Amino acid sequence: MQLADVLTADRIRLDVTASSKKTLLEKVAALLAKDANSAAERDIFESLCQRERLGSTGLGFGVAIPHGRNQGQQDIVGALIRLKKPIDFDAPDQQKVDLFFALAIPEECSDAHLKLLANLAEFFKDPDQLDSVRVAENPETLLTLMQYGE
Repeated sequence: MQLADVLTADRIRLDVTASSKKTLLEKVAALLAKDANSAAERDIFESLCQRERLGSTGLGFGVAIPHGRNQGQQDIVGALIRLKKPIDFDAPDQQKVDLFFALAIPEECSDAHLKLLANLAEFFKDPDQLDSVRVAENPETLLTLMQYGE
């Protein structure tokens, strides 16, 4: 499974304002719930929060990949939010986070989401790709960048 399989331009938001981790997770849950095959927004939010309680999904370099399993989720769905101002997300490098790629994952999903998480981590490890994501002017450009950056 590739990034292009789970992300669409209508689930990308740029220069969003969020004051806290909770606010960010609420916003991303709303984006993930827009998909016809998604669980309810509240269920997605709760699964993201539950996962964060196990340990931060912050990768470092200003990036986090919040994700959670959901009983009503039919397919893996992704959303990307770029914040106007970074927030504290308990990342391992203690840097504030401005890029969030969130995933709503079916409860019975096998290892497909683990491969996807690995792809995301690899993508966001590249400083040039990070710079490009941070300056992309619209969701379509960002989507293209992520599809060809894999």
